[in-house]
Amino acid sequence: MNRYTIIIADNSCLIRNGLRSILQKLENVDVVQSIDQKEDVCEIVDQLKPDILIINPNMLNEDCTNVKNSFFQSRNISIILLSDHPNDKNLYQADTFIDYQDNQNIIIDKVQHIIHQKIELVPTKQKSNETLSAREKNILKHIALGLTNKEIADQLFISIHTVVTHRKNITQKLGIKSVSGLTVYAILNNLISMDEVK
Repeated sequence: MNRYTIIIADNSCLIRNGLRSILQKLENVDVVQSIDQKEDVCEIVDQLKPDILIINPNMLNEDCTNVKNSFFQSRNISIILLSDHPNDKNLYQADTFIDYQDNQNIIIDKVQHIIHQKIELVPTKQKSNETLSAREKNILKHIALGLTNKEIADQLFISIHTVVTHRKNITQKLGIKSVSGLTVYAILNNLISMDEVK
């Protein structure tokens, strides 16, 4: 079963923690980050590239009425807007809206609906964990732990050239180029634990 990553961006600690608690009931979802500062949204989203961003419109730039702008579209991120203003649905373009009055079941239904839409759009996109060889998984684990190519080569008794080749293959298969993205992938696929990350 594919897992889907979510970032929650709201300046209220209660809202962030409440949503995280509700979303933990979904088996195929991981809340990878909560954001409480408007200035951090783009940087963190760009770094972690979640599948879904749940965001309060107050956390968006003033000119961002088209929430599904090129920044989010190019990262294939579904947007769920948190709102208690009925006219926000007319003002903002998002994949769906969660009202602050929605109960737990409605919130879960809305998130599951977004996930089903993602599955329909990309039916066979990520069999990535099965496509990595045992050696590639081992090297990915070392990359996620912050080791350099030379350190990985020394630990696994292979050449640096071999490590570089494996890294290229891993990047190509997963479609993830950044070390932080590979680290998130390794955590989500139980190759390493959060405690092991430096």
